[in-house]
Formats: sequence, structure tokens, C-alpha cells
Amino acid sequence: ASYDSTGLVFGISSPLAGGVGNLIHLYDARNYGNGAFADYKVEQTSILTAIQQQQRRRRRTIPSNTIATELSFARWTSMKFNTSGKKLLVTTDKGMALVLDGYDGSVTDVLLSEETGSMVKEEEGEGGGAVAGVAMTKCPAGPMAACFTRDDRSVLCGNEDGTVGCWSLDGGGGGSGDGSSTLVQTLKGHVGRVGCIATNPKYAQIATACTNTAVWLW
Repeated sequence: ASYDSTGLVFGISSPLAGGVGNLIHLYDARNYGNGAFADYKVEQTSILTAIQQQQRRRRRTIPSNTIATELSFARWTSMKFNTSGKKLLVTTDKGMALVLDGYDGSVTDVLLSEETGSMVKEEEGEGGGAVAGVAMTKCPAGPMAACFTRDDRSVLCGNEDGTVGCWSLDGGGGGSGDGSSTLVQTLKGHVGRVGCIATNPKYAQIATACTNTAVWLW
């Protein structure tokens, strides 16, 4: 469950039977007794399609079809609103974060954890040219830690290899679901998987932690 930045709306997610997706219920905090004012169904098939679109666009991490299917069934661990309330960020227990449209619940972007031991792979891209990406050799075992930046323009993701990926949602198509986000920076300073990450709502600071804690100036 999570409140939006105004404190007037909160959202709750619950899994569908059989692991075929999740439901999101949005409530008005002043009239929650009247039930949810909006309900979104995020189906496993729509998550799988978004992952596969990312693969075709040759984003930084390339999962195989088997791993993509496993990721699409990942259990949701948290849900957060961005400052404007126009997007939701869902983290999972398998190193994946989903960016959802705040108005209809559609998957607009998929962010995958960078993993130690992944290997560079070249495949044919659009136009026939070879495009290099990092082949995901196994499904991430740890949960994803991620958050929006306070300006809503980026998502910060903790990685398996101890780094923090800074993804711009403004790249290409503006987070339109075609794998358009761009990795603009990678922060290094941890010795293990980054399990916690948060941004300061007032100052340009980021706090991250694994077995040690780091504070970054954004």
C-alpha cells in the first residue's frame, strides 16, 4: 500500500488467483468507506509483452524468453506513486521494477537489475545492424529496490552487482512502453546487492544501502 504525495489518495495491490497478474485499487482517503474509485488489472501477459518489447528494442539487459516468462510471474513487493501521481512504480522479488500509467495501470516501462556475471551479447537489431546488450544468464534472486526521483524524470534502481542504475524516463518516447527509458548514469560504491534506496524529498540527495550505507549528491 502507498499514499500519493498529496496524502489524499492511497493505493493497494493484491495478486490475482493463479499468479496471472495483480489488481490495483485506488481509494480517496477522505471517503475510503465508499470503496475504491478506480480498479486496474495488470495481467501477467501484459507484463511479459512489455519485457519482450524491451528485448526487441535492445535495452541494456536482454533476458531470454524463459527468463522473461519467469520475471512476468514475479511477486510484487512494493508500489509507489511519483510526485505528480501520473505514474506508479512497482518493485518485485526478482530484480525487476515496473513503471505503470497512473490513470489506467498499463505497463509503460520495465527496468531490470544489472547482475554480476552477465555477459555482453550481440544480436541483429533494427535495420540489420549488430546491437550489443548484456545477456541475463539467470533470473535475479534478490528483490528490486527502486524509487522515483523527486522531479519525476528518473527512476533509481539498486542492482545485484552493488551499483545503482539511474534511468531517465524522458528518453526516446517518454516512457511509452517501447523500452524508451535510458540508463544515464551508474553509481558505484557498494560491496553487495543494493537492498534499500530513497531520495530526499527536499534536497538533492540519495541514500542507498547494502551492508554499508552511502549518501549521494544528485
